[in-house]
Amino acid sequence: MSFEQAAILILLAAALVLFAWGRWRHDLVALLVLLAAVLLGLVPAREAFLGFGHPAVITVAAALVISRAVAKTGLLDDLAARLANGAKSPASLLLLLCLPATLASSVMNNVAALALFMPVALAICAQAGKSPSLALMPLSYVTVLGGVITLVGTPPNIIISGIRAERLGEGYALLDFAPVGGGVALAGVLFIALGGWRLVPQRAPVAAQSGEVHDYLLEARLGADSALAGKPLADAVAAMDEADAELLGLLRGGVTIPSAARWTVMRAEDTLLIQAAPDALAGMLKPLGLTLVKPKHAAMEDARAGDLRVAEAVVRPHTAIVGETPVDLRLRQRHQVNLLGVAREGAGQFRGLKNWRFVGGDVLLLQGEAERVEDAINRLGLLPLAPRDLNLKPRPGGLLTMAMIVAAFAALAAGLAPAAICLTAAAVLLLLTKRIDLREAYDSVDASVLVLLGAMMPVGDAFESTGATRLIADLLAGLAGDLGSFWLLALMLLLTMFMSDIVNNAATALLMAPLGIDLAKRLDANPDAFLMAVAVGASCAFLTPVGHQNNLLVMGPGAYRFSDYWRLGLPLEIVVFIASLILIPLVWPL
Repeated sequence: MSFEQAAILILLAAALVLFAWGRWRHDLVALLVLLAAVLLGLVPAREAFLGFGHPAVITVAAALVISRAVAKTGLLDDLAARLANGAKSPASLLLLLCLPATLASSVMNNVAALALFMPVALAICAQAGKSPSLALMPLSYVTVLGGVITLVGTPPNIIISGIRAERLGEGYALLDFAPVGGGVALAGVLFIALGGWRLVPQRAPVAAQSGEVHDYLLEARLGADSALAGKPLADAVAAMDEADAELLGLLRGGVTIPSAARWTVMRAEDTLLIQAAPDALAGMLKPLGLTLVKPKHAAMEDARAGDLRVAEAVVRPHTAIVGETPVDLRLRQRHQVNLLGVAREGAGQFRGLKNWRFVGGDVLLLQGEAERVEDAINRLGLLPLAPRDLNLKPRPGGLLTMAMIVAAFAALAAGLAPAAICLTAAAVLLLLTKRIDLREAYDSVDASVLVLLGAMMPVGDAFESTGATRLIADLLAGLAGDLGSFWLLALMLLLTMFMSDIVNNAATALLMAPLGIDLAKRLDANPDAFLMAVAVGASCAFLTPVGHQNNLLVMGPGAYRFSDYWRLGLPLEIVVFIASLILIPLVWPL
């Protein structure tokens, strides 16, 4: 083993540990690994950032823009609603919900597909009187698995196609993944709908648990002799801070002012909307001349009345809000919304929220004027959980949007141009025809994924150019002895599935695809079979909530715990493993 081979293997092992550790974001880890590779002489300095111009990076960015445009049409909302309205039993509910979600994730980003279908799933479960935990974990899994059906369904497929083009001279067409990916996804959906759902813990929904906030919302009226009368609202805020309470708004003359300025002068008969445990206010009400005037449930109904809105939203992983507190974000001053509660792993928290540090998957209960709440959800990068009307109508212009996208996919399928060209052309056309505006386009692009890809591309090239992939392929072939290509294919699939549960799926594809090609060459086997195993394995992050963003996003709304995921995830991975080993040799003979 040469120095370069040892260095790249040690560096990649360190990267896998850092990815699995999760303390640092995956894009930051990727940049650190790239810089280390340059310092070790594994990647020439002049080539360090060439990965950011790689066709796979451009293709992923364009696919994310197209994904947002598809979501805006409302066509998939309508499809999901119409199918799911016929659900009578848990099996039919899941089958009719998961099938369109799987199809949607085959042509759009996994997270976008989940964001599209999750509010529909919540509304359907509420209609049927079922816990959201019944549907959300299965929905997360099928929107991850559905991405393997087409070239554009998930970044790993795009990466694998790009690596194949570099190593073997030609990438994959749009539907080359479909025979294996479609069969595997269908097997997964059928397993979940026909009995796998029984392995999902049935818990009270977070939305119901948020009713506990009733106990913390109070209304207190200033008496004529109140010590606060004639003083600025800032004085009331300071008094509330001492009692571990929070002032949410001011009610005056029947009008609620949820974001009243701190210099607003309080008057006798004004009513303060306060968030606090009743016992926390007991000692301060009389000295301040405050009187509780309404039962706590009436206060909550007032908070929901008129132009005020109480909405739930999930914190997306790797967004700017992660690691911040409400004070850091200045929710009231900058966004004019109040944080009423937070749920994490099914447990609600309604006190001491000022210093609460947000993590991915937290469910936030926000209150404020309807427009302010919607704007805050968008600006903070949250995923809204507001139930939707299930009789949705496609938005005007949706068919034209889909026609443009279908034309781009047809050009790609016909081989008229590479994926990067076809999808970028479609994205530009959607922008020019105002099917999607520029701000939405930039918001739809997950910069962390692009940085990960751009930084890891040169490292992946070094993994191959140093001969490390050949070294590992020889080692695996030697360990397997006389087992044959089929069992090494099974081993490749198993290793990729394991890695995808602890490492970002794009990074998994970047590392395993070159190894799959070298292993196939070592065995004189069909490299496409091994690449398909990598594609399926990279879309099988089902054992933990941190394996994929979708798993983390449903954790709060579904009231799941960390240990819940393997209960359904492990049997599902076994089903996918068996289905893959049947389909891959049939479609791509070894």
